[in-house]
Amino acid sequence: MYSLLLDSSNVDLAVGLAKDNILIDNIKYEAWQRQSEFMISEIANILKRNRVDPKDIEEIVVTKGPGSYTGLRIALTIAKIYGYALNIKVYALSSLAILKDKDNISICLMNARSKRSYFGLYQNKTCLIEDKVLTNEEVLAFIKEHPNYSICGDVSYLNLENKKNDIFNNMLELKDEDNLVKNILSLKAVYLKD
Repeated sequence: MYSLLLDSSNVDLAVGLAKDNILIDNIKYEAWQRQSEFMISEIANILKRNRVDPKDIEEIVVTKGPGSYTGLRIALTIAKIYGYALNIKVYALSSLAILKDKDNISICLMNARSKRSYFGLYQNKTCLIEDKVLTNEEVLAFIKEHPNYSICGDVSYLNLENKKNDIFNNMLELKDEDNLVKNILSLKAVYLKD
């Protein structure tokens, strides 16, 4: 069974391909505000490179937010079209959850602009604090109070070092019945900002 993994929620474009829940190939690079130009062609590239017909994809795992307003819609739209046209399963995951450290409690962060951060706290498959928007000041205070937690995500905007994690394997681990989209037409991005 082939799975297509998609994320365009932040600065990176990420496309993964898994067979029987094992990652076999991926493409990931910075494409801030240009994911819409490249994602379809990168999906075609990864399928061609692995000699996989698009009709052989049996499920899609995609991030639903929080994140960039336009970025979120790119991967979600592709997932909805593929899911609907091929009548396959679609799993929608938190964009923060896929950043987690599998070995530690993880403070997962993304830049929400205007001196704010998207924030979620995760341990393994469990969300300890639901995704929300905090001021950068609140985030830094939380990190100071929890020095043993992993800091995950692109946190250069906070002048912090992060733990780099494998988002694709996290996506495969997190896909479960709770994240299965029941009605593909109702799948929407989670923005969190007004």
